[in-house]
Amino acid sequence: MNPLKFRRLWTFIGYSLVILVIVLSLSPSLPPPVNFPWADKFYHLLAYAVLMLWFAQLHPKYRYRWLACGFIALGIFLEVLQSQSGIRIGEVWDATANSLGVVLSWGLAVNGMNTLIYQFEDWCLKPGNEN
Repeated sequence: MNPLKFRRLWTFIGYSLVILVIVLSLSPSLPPPVNFPWADKFYHLLAYAVLMLWFAQLHPKYRYRWLACGFIALGIFLEVLQSQSGIRIGEVWDATANSLGVVLSWGLAVNGMNTLIYQFEDWCLKPGNEN
């Protein structure tokens, strides 16, 4: 596989997503854009699934375990901080949803979804794709 041509950009976007998750996790409670049963848990799962899948694009498979451990630890740590803040309530089920999102994306990445950014770059940089 060829190296990413815009690796710095993809890494910057990835860390921006991490910062966004941290800021949203520690800011005062915001109503979810769409409200349905377990919406909060779905958003937690989705956020951590995106983080794990994004960084899986940037790292080799042998690092996935460390990425997963790092994102699971981040999710637990942020829930602990929420419970200590007095502004938000940290929940075990939120940490569980975070962890499940990481594990789901780990599985997707191991099974072939770890080349999406490569495919996007190839598509954008393909000759005749000047739209």
